[in-house]
Amino acid sequence: MNDESNDKVLDSIKKKLVTFFPEDAFSFTRKTVEEGLEHGDIMVKATDILPYLQTALLDEKTLEVELDGMPRVYFSKVYDDPPEMVEEEIDGETVQIPPDYNQGDYLQRMSHLIILPLEPGMGNLSMRHSQQVLVRLFTSSSAIELGAFFDTTTLVRDLPVLRLKYPVIGRHVRGLRIFRAKVPADMLFSIEIKGKQNQRDSIETRPVDISVKGIAFSIEKSEQKLFKKDETLIIQLTINNDQPVKIHCTVRHVSKIRSKQSIEYLCGVEFDLRTRSLASAIESIVATVQRAHLKELSDLSEESGLKLVL
Repeated sequence: MNDESNDKVLDSIKKKLVTFFPEDAFSFTRKTVEEGLEHGDIMVKATDILPYLQTALLDEKTLEVELDGMPRVYFSKVYDDPPEMVEEEIDGETVQIPPDYNQGDYLQRMSHLIILPLEPGMGNLSMRHSQQVLVRLFTSSSAIELGAFFDTTTLVRDLPVLRLKYPVIGRHVRGLRIFRAKVPADMLFSIEIKGKQNQRDSIETRPVDISVKGIAFSIEKSEQKLFKKDETLIIQLTINNDQPVKIHCTVRHVSKIRSKQSIEYLCGVEFDLRTRSLASAIESIVATVQRAHLKELSDLSEESGLKLVL
């Protein structure tokens, strides 16, 4: 590639970076763009982006979605796009036969991306009038930010979904957020939220994800109003039938996120690590969950034959 052609390619990449990451526009010099491409921190090839989308789908990762560079964050998940069922007549009866399709096959066409409707729901109207969509997901070491354009609303087997054009650019942002390990569904890990007299009974539930800074856990729709942002809670964590760990924490958010079958209601709290021994106990729990989560991803990768990102 001659210098003139190289300049045009770099200018095109810089234009995409500025479009989707305007707050960092001043930093996109020729040198930083070239270094980002060399080190893999900037992704322009569809094939480089593909493993992150496949991982997000199979691991059911929660996505952060931003529209038109606005700071408001919405939540969603990557969804599958299988063909319609095939109707065949067997013994005089019409039956529906699943097509020859493996989970996530549509992503390998690198033509589009299907995500579930945004939460909070007001984001779905904004999405239809958006110029650009930023999708963010997290791995064990960094945030992955993908820039795409909205295509249309559509149905996947009667479920309303959002269709984006395949991302045109991506970047790694290392250390953007401390790693949150997803708690595998089959893991023996429970959480008890201690009750408050005349306000709330004790609640036992399952954690959704955890880091050394905090934890998110499932709540019922009817329990949303029992938790207030910035209030202090006492919770008790029990993993693999080990000695329970009791810890004070502060509510940071009460959220709802759409999943494949329904809407999940979550409460996220920040730990108050008052002593070194308490911090060590939490670090041990997080390490146990991380190992289980990475093993789950590794098994998914082997089972699917896809190169998933740990």
